[in-house]
Amino acid sequence: MKTIDREQKYYERIRSSFIGQKIKEVYYLELDYDSDTEFWKTSDEFHSVDMAIVFKLNNNRLLQVKWDSEFHCYGIGFERLSEITKKEGLKTSNVSNNYNWKKIINKKITAIKILWDTNEDLTVMHPKNKLPKKENNPIKIPLTWEISFYDVKIWISALEIDNEKRPNFWADHLSVLFTNREQEKYQLIKNASLEYNILHD
Repeated sequence: MKTIDREQKYYERIRSSFIGQKIKEVYYLELDYDSDTEFWKTSDEFHSVDMAIVFKLNNNRLLQVKWDSEFHCYGIGFERLSEITKKEGLKTSNVSNNYNWKKIINKKITAIKILWDTNEDLTVMHPKNKLPKKENNPIKIPLTWEISFYDVKIWISALEIDNEKRPNFWADHLSVLFTNREQEKYQLIKNASLEYNILHD
């Protein structure tokens, strides 16, 4: 499938699944560190999530937003779930009553802006010779979703902040940013190579 066709299919899947819906419940899927500590609680403006975020919508569908390799590792993708199941080594937390999410619960999703990032000079491992080789073809991934609920916005990004507060993009990790100030700190919009808006009709 041509890249442009894949992108259009991606946009249409997002439009038909999210736009116009309301979030009823929110769950975080993380690695189970066998601790009562909620490691996702980074700050009042920022949550750090290992694996995925599951939204239960007003139509009772469960949609899992995750990092994946639909375009290339690591971008933002999603899939529909039939149920939330417990898996060994993973922990599921209902975060619907968290202050940041309570402001959004039962608000309609009016738009999702896809912020793409491009890497022009990617080093990959080739399985035949098992040696790193520079790829000249630019790689583009949907790095961040900006989700709008009328006057409220959040950002979900394939981004991990290390212990030194340094951002690592294209990560096998999700970060949820709840304020524009936090978004600007990591320059998600400023550094995007391309934007695509999916709006409510």
